[in-house]
Amino acid sequence: MDAFKTMRLFVAIADGGTLSSVARDWGVAPSTVTYGLQQLEEELGAQLVVRTTRKLSLTEEGQKFLQECRRILSDVDEVMTGLADQGALSGNIRITSTNDLGRQRIAPLVDAFMRDHPRLTVELFLGDRIVDLVAGGFDLAIRTGPLGDSDLKARLLLRGHKNVCAAPGYWDRHGKPEHPGDLARHNCLLLGEPGERHASWVFRKGDERLRVRVSGDRQVNDGEALRQWAIAGAGVVQKSSFDIAEDIRQGRLATALEDFTTEPTNLYAVSPPRQYDSRRVRAFTDFLARNLMR
Repeated sequence: MDAFKTMRLFVAIADGGTLSSVARDWGVAPSTVTYGLQQLEEELGAQLVVRTTRKLSLTEEGQKFLQECRRILSDVDEVMTGLADQGALSGNIRITSTNDLGRQRIAPLVDAFMRDHPRLTVELFLGDRIVDLVAGGFDLAIRTGPLGDSDLKARLLLRGHKNVCAAPGYWDRHGKPEHPGDLARHNCLLLGEPGERHASWVFRKGDERLRVRVSGDRQVNDGEALRQWAIAGAGVVQKSSFDIAEDIRQGRLATALEDFTTEPTNLYAVSPPRQYDSRRVRAFTDFLARNLMR
């Protein structure tokens, strides 16, 4: 088995989770897949996979090898298809984004981009936790900032900020806060992991910086669910301006405390250094930058 085919086999094993599923997908006997993996481990002099009765898991060496396989195969596919069809984008883009923005804006833009570039494939993973782009084999992350120091390459897509908002009906019942300290008497809905019943929201007015402790009767680790609770009138949320722009336009949410500013929450396209110059990743990032403003 040649080197590239061996790498593709290993990626398939890592993604499939079982040797039998890979054998079915490849149309070969399970013993062929087992032999291919054994030969690879012998050639590398390292155990890549831990086998149990139910599933496979990668060793530390296996994780590192998987990252390199994805990188090499992605580069090879881009070169080969680029030569075969000059100018046409092809290959795979592996993207991660937050839940709310991903469902509202990124997924529809992926669909539009792929209609223009039908030879592309895309894997879109949504979640509000920051993931390790290199370990996860991601080409691109859509993240809010400010961003910490890292080796990742970032491009600004949108400038934004946090808004305090609730459904108009909620404000009618409870009144709007005139000062951040008034939030103590409101039901503030929180984004966080289970058990995080309190949070601090930060505001500025001139040189004054205020950190207000807020709490409420519910919290969730999904930004879209948080926004939907607010639309339903359950309480007050603090959300990025680009997450609620359409809800504000449609009158589903209304803001408060407009005289106070919040920390900038800009939106960035973030890539590992190895993918920053990828033609398809660059093209999709350019597409996002043009269309997220609309």
